[in-house]
Amino acid sequence: MNAMYFLIIPIFVFASAILMYRMTGKLQFLKLDLVQFLYAFVISPVFFIWLKSFIFFLLRSELDLRLTIGEIFTLDTIFSVVFLYIYAFVVIHSLTKTFDLHKKRNPLLDVYEMSEYFHLDYSHLGIYLSGALLLSVGAISNLFFPLELLHVKSVFYSLISMGLLTGVTIFTGLWMYESPEPKFMRWVKLIIGFFFLVFASIYFIFDPTFSTPYILYWAGFSIFTSLVFLSLFAESREEKKKFWQRLPFQLNPIKIKYLINSGRWWIGKKIMGK
Repeated sequence: MNAMYFLIIPIFVFASAILMYRMTGKLQFLKLDLVQFLYAFVISPVFFIWLKSFIFFLLRSELDLRLTIGEIFTLDTIFSVVFLYIYAFVVIHSLTKTFDLHKKRNPLLDVYEMSEYFHLDYSHLGIYLSGALLLSVGAISNLFFPLELLHVKSVFYSLISMGLLTGVTIFTGLWMYESPEPKFMRWVKLIIGFFFLVFASIYFIFDPTFSTPYILYWAGFSIFTSLVFLSLFAESREEKKKFWQRLPFQLNPIKIKYLINSGRWWIGKKIMGK
């Protein structure tokens, strides 16, 4: 069964790559040539996972090397780093090949303008979304694998505070990015709101205790809480004089007051309705 598995995957990968090559230059996805996109974001990751599995299988089962887990981890890390360098060149090739295909179709194409599309919002949104997804997966997995730690309140609340501060730091970096697209910040806020709702929904489903064994979840929740709070109430600052006014945004008290009054009205309506 293992032999069949390790045989089928590379055959499928190479066969798919050869068959897709005939479609080069015919279709696009997010302004990337579709074939180049599949090479960079589908074929290469699948091949990477297969190679890691194959190497691990050889080291653990087939080769009589009697390696420890630490030695296997070291070899796997070396292979992963080497492959990441190779993958970087694969992505560079896919992008520049896309430029070449566009240039052949339209000799008057402004390649710089097209490269800025990938350099600015395209890559930034990809990084933000991937980072939020990675953070969420790590934090939410804590619900299924609680940490075996003593509940020391000072440490617990310190980490929660660090999470809130981390959210402020992340939002400051997001705000300082000057996108030429007016809707860029709306997309960022949409991503923040989505992941905040995911954390909030999971809380009501699993009801984790507010304690140290679930510190990763609560730290992640605190990061997105500060992010969503600033997304709602932050606005651009016109003057930057004093030290605490050097942040690229300021909180609008009118928005906060409006939200509180709206909440009071909604609660009062529910009580009167009952």
